[in-house]
Amino acid sequence: MPIISESVLVTLVVALPAEAGPLKDFFQLKPLRATNNVFQSDQGIRLLVTGVGRNNLTQSFARFARSEFAKESQQVSPAWLNMGIAGHRELAVGEMMVANKISCAVSAQSSFPTPVLSGNHYGEVLTVDEPELTYPQNAAYDMEAHAFWDMALNYGMLDLIQCCKLISDNPHDGVEKITAVLIDEIFYAASYEIRQHVDLLRNLAYEQQRLMSDPAAYLEIADRIHLNVNQTLQVRRLCQRFVALNRESELEALLATGYHSARDLTEILRESLKSAGKGTEE
Repeated sequence: MPIISESVLVTLVVALPAEAGPLKDFFQLKPLRATNNVFQSDQGIRLLVTGVGRNNLTQSFARFARSEFAKESQQVSPAWLNMGIAGHRELAVGEMMVANKISCAVSAQSSFPTPVLSGNHYGEVLTVDEPELTYPQNAAYDMEAHAFWDMALNYGMLDLIQCCKLISDNPHDGVEKITAVLIDEIFYAASYEIRQHVDLLRNLAYEQQRLMSDPAAYLEIADRIHLNVNQTLQVRRLCQRFVALNRESELEALLATGYHSARDLTEILRESLKSAGKGTEE
């Protein structure tokens, strides 16, 4: 069951309008005002259509970064998912591949997404500047993924930046067979997997937002006693540690026992974490 929260936002990034069409249907996305390539639902899902190639993607991201919508996005915990078609030497048309490596054929640079998405196929996405016709490597060939990765790193956390590709062509079914109808068909056939990926990213983004925000217990402490800068950092970190370990009820019980100073409180929290064998950060 996905978590519904206004505090998270998953942005899907595709190159082609034909790729965007099914996604707009799946997630009931509507155009954002004064845009022709950005769509959003009322459930925290956004779609950016960039155009084909690294340059178009980079320019689309840059325009988006200057928009009012980018400023709104800073108030939420964002996740990014690059979807789209790709060619592959071995995988059949319609198969989905989750990227565990993203490389650029021009620069020879590679990046490695955190393995959080599940799927039947994992592999390298190799970004090229022209459609690949001979598939020399056992990789998914696309034209945007590496630029997507570079740009998304400016806006999101590493774990929340992911890429998966739907295979549209291979040595048996070449690029000349790719049509808008084919793209539509393979996206609709993969709708269940796409929804799973989006739901997972939404939940991860929500959890990250929850861990990064000030726990209610910390806010109560800060309202009750004076904390200097160092004490503020220590108490917030300790409270976040309790939350991360799902020990919020224990934290509340400790606070109810009373303490005489911020120093006493930090010692109580540290000792409780250590006594359970969990350790704590300095």
